[in-house]
Amino acid sequence: MTLRAAQLKHLRNLLQIGSDEQVIAALDKIHPSDLSLLFTEIGDVQMKKLVDCLLMVKKAGETLKEIPEFLLPDILDLVASDKLALIIKRLDTDDATYLLSKVPEQRWPEILDNLDKKTRNSIERLLLYPEDSAGSVMNPHFFSVSVENTVQETVKELQKYPQRESVFYIYIVDGKRLVGVVPIRQLVIADPQTEIREMMNTSVIKVQAVSDQEEAAQIVSQYNLLASPVVNESQELLGVITVDDVIDIFEEEATEDIYNMAGLSDVDRAFTPVRVKIKKRLPWLLINLGTAFLASIVVAMFASTIERVAILAAYMPVVAGLGGNGGTQSMVVITRSIALGEMQFANAFEAVTKEALNGLFLGCIAGLIAAGIAYFVNMSPFLGIILFMSMVVNMLLAGLMGSAVPLMLKKLNLDPAVGASIFVTATTDIMGFFIFLGFAQLFIDKL
Repeated sequence: MTLRAAQLKHLRNLLQIGSDEQVIAALDKIHPSDLSLLFTEIGDVQMKKLVDCLLMVKKAGETLKEIPEFLLPDILDLVASDKLALIIKRLDTDDATYLLSKVPEQRWPEILDNLDKKTRNSIERLLLYPEDSAGSVMNPHFFSVSVENTVQETVKELQKYPQRESVFYIYIVDGKRLVGVVPIRQLVIADPQTEIREMMNTSVIKVQAVSDQEEAAQIVSQYNLLASPVVNESQELLGVITVDDVIDIFEEEATEDIYNMAGLSDVDRAFTPVRVKIKKRLPWLLINLGTAFLASIVVAMFASTIERVAILAAYMPVVAGLGGNGGTQSMVVITRSIALGEMQFANAFEAVTKEALNGLFLGCIAGLIAAGIAYFVNMSPFLGIILFMSMVVNMLLAGLMGSAVPLMLKKLNLDPAVGASIFVTATTDIMGFFIFLGFAQLFIDKL
């Protein structure tokens, strides 16, 4: 057992039989991200006790923001509004807004009334932005100075700034409008009498507040920034998105894409209640069941062919399975390119063509191997030819479908990852059976 596991086990026991003082002493030794794991293993009574003790050691906010998103609403329901307000008050505004968004809206007035005016106004401003937009996740606290400042004046202002440990760049404003940026390391080595306008970079890489959070994360990642300013249509500086926000965004978006590809909801996790799992998975399962019946109908159409040459049944899954794998690979590559902004509709044709050619060549290679195996095992050259032609055509189709489905979903303003694997696999299965058995029907007298 690792040290972390032993600490969590000890704390879990203390929550059942220990005093608050013992729990508090144990909390001091455990990091908030590790403490968040405990919430999946304890009941409501222990959860309330844990939150109360976390409040006493001022770790409640840092711990709660590390908890998986789908668990938060049930946990926060157990926390009284005045205590939740205290937790929110101790967090950065973006993290505080995130926690508040996981509470039913009817509780918001009661929680916000327990906050000071400055904190409440900051949170309310972030709540005005669309969900998952750059504005909704930005930190409204940033360090900016007037374009009229000197380096010496800027350094003096920075020394008074209470959150200077989070300052990566000095943002230069003319009134409220963002006009330039200076990296803090450049400020340190500059002549104190230099005017800030002389050393600022006016080509500021910035994000619109209404832009999608994923777009903002891509900008920070693409240009290797530690933070990116967020502005409105008038180029007024509203906040910043920092690299730690980007990590959270990428994790959230990657999880969403992976789940969507499998037809799962992002609330479906290891410890999600069974009733929720069933509710979220059943629709996609029924769609999959429908496509499976379509494949079975195709097979039934060639029942007489299979009866005459029973060995065909053994090779059907080979053709369909290979096509499904090829289609899924193309789908993942294209979906990733769309998510990272590498692909636009202007260059989509080239990408689809490459995936189709890739499928064609891989189909030729796999088809030759399969044809050789069929010939030596069954001593049937025509069975080998049928396998070869079926794999070539199905792999070509798999490359086309795997790349085209995500692009079509994107064109329809839908998430390219949503259930795409089900449609791609269904197509390659149905067409794989049809192509293989169709060729077998043509050469039935040779088998």
